[in-house]
Amino acid sequence: MTRQKRVVLPVLAAVVMATAAVSARRDSGQAAVTYRPEVVVQIGVSDMNRAVAFYTTTLGFKLSERRDDLQFAHIASNLPGLEIGLDQVLVRKGSGSVVLNIGVAHVGAARRTLEARGVVFRGDTVVIPGKVALAAFTDPDGNVLRLAGPPDTAGATK
Repeated sequence: MTRQKRVVLPVLAAVVMATAAVSARRDSGQAAVTYRPEVVVQIGVSDMNRAVAFYTTTLGFKLSERRDDLQFAHIASNLPGLEIGLDQVLVRKGSGSVVLNIGVAHVGAARRTLEARGVVFRGDTVVIPGKVALAAFTDPDGNVLRLAGPPDTAGATK
């Protein structure tokens, strides 16, 4: 497994715990739940057009579905089976306690590319030695996102 995928795994921690709970039930004779290899992280946004443009044009992800009648869109992430669901809401709330870590091969290079596209980062890139480099920013609605990659790829940010 690549370092990139290991960084994204915390986002899927709830799925792992649920799977473990289902396995325990199966072992106790209860019926198992059959899960598909898909997870959608739902994010509230105040302007669907602006959000779709940010996630597709600025971040470079792909729009996989958009329903204006229901005010939602699905954005395919860099990890197969993990989508970002954009849900238009009346009141902008930002991330609360959720942070979406986006795995990249080279944090410094990705940061410089996004800065050139107008993304403003929240401070310096943080490096946890031997573990990960993290560079935090927000989408237009204040949802916190972080580039996450191998610690030796933090590089200079300017």
